[in-house]
Amino acid sequence: AGCNEGLAQAYQMCARDFGNPCAETNDAGLVIAGAGEKKDVSCCMKKEKHDRCMECKSMDCQFKTCRVNKQYYSERTIAEEAKASTNEAYKQHDAAAMKA
Repeated sequence: AGCNEGLAQAYQMCARDFGNPCAETNDAGLVIAGAGEKKDVSCCMKKEKHDRCMECKSMDCQFKTCRVNKQYYSERTIAEEAKASTNEAYKQHDAAAMKA
């Protein structure tokens, strides 16, 4: 539910801008251990959603009891792995191996 590339991009922008947007800060803007004001509430919500998506992604859905995006936050990696296992990639690898 909402675990898509748009959320991943929004999370990355928040991480770039705020680091941990859920960190509590004091009046001077310094991160503190106790209660305070969050760096950015909107980005904190995105971070929490991202964390839930990553947790759900790793769930075992052996009996198809959950509906999660198993490709969340790894779409690019999956695409690169698929490119590496094409017939053309195997031909290039075999040609290089034969020269050795």
